[in-house]
Amino acid sequence: MGCRGCLLSLLASVASPLGGPPATVVVVTCSAHYTDFFENWLAWLERSGVAGAVGLVAIAEDESAAAYLEAWAAAPPPGWHAYRRAVAPPAAGAAPLGGALGFETRGFATLMARRAAYLAAELAALAADGAWAKDPASRLVFSDLDVVWLGAGQQKRAKFPTSKAPISAIFHSLGDPRPHLRSSGCDAWAQTQHREKGLLNPGFLALRPSPGAAKLLDAWAAALAGGPQRNLPAFNAAARGAAPAAAACALPPETFCSAKRTFNRPKWAADAPRGAVTAHANWIDGHDAKRAALARSGAWLAAGATPLLVPAR
Repeated sequence: MGCRGCLLSLLASVASPLGGPPATVVVVTCSAHYTDFFENWLAWLERSGVAGAVGLVAIAEDESAAAYLEAWAAAPPPGWHAYRRAVAPPAAGAAPLGGALGFETRGFATLMARRAAYLAAELAALAADGAWAKDPASRLVFSDLDVVWLGAGQQKRAKFPTSKAPISAIFHSLGDPRPHLRSSGCDAWAQTQHREKGLLNPGFLALRPSPGAAKLLDAWAAALAGGPQRNLPAFNAAARGAAPAAAACALPPETFCSAKRTFNRPKWAADAPRGAVTAHANWIDGHDAKRAALARSGAWLAAGATPLLVPAR
């Protein structure tokens, strides 16, 4: 049955207590080395008001993270959407990866190579829910844990009286539903590397329940099946190979920003994000450097959080 089949079976065994997922379901992956980033990511979701409007699926990368995420899923805080699951694929039965997890390391490549199969399985499981699959607003979103969800890109949260309003600020605008994630011609939307290397970055990726999105994920998973490797080149190769049957579109870089537009700029601050809706620390290598960059900009909200396991320097 393979890894994807194992994950599909596991996903089927943990159905939502609500009987179905919300329109927006967000997937994150977490290893023992980045549980503090998971807590910071959750803190931003809660601060922006998105927590009550999205379902959340957290996928464990090792046995320590699996136990941690199961405890998280069992105790939802007030105000959070009830659709929240911890998923333990076969990889989660292993001990945490040793050594450093920097960009050039085998450990980093090992984690990245798993991602496409996770998302392909999750999209297939969600699409099996007929109501979710037929809803034109349905989206599966993947977010790296070093992506800060800033909400509306401004601090005037008093203007958003309901839990659905902040998610509208991220994915909608008044009178023009989902301007960044509209379905016309696109099966997937990714943060863009346009000004850097002309590439799409699947560290922030949205998918609609379409045959094209499934084809793209299957092609991406096949490209990563050979063993540890970085997933960004494989995603872009898969997007080119799957076209025109699958269309991957770029999100606006001034709104869904990389570190080059945010954390790497000394004067950038999360309290004055200058139109940014998400900020990704993707060009900052290593756990400690990423955390320091988020702290400098006021984007680290989980002050007391420590990782279960600190990766080797």
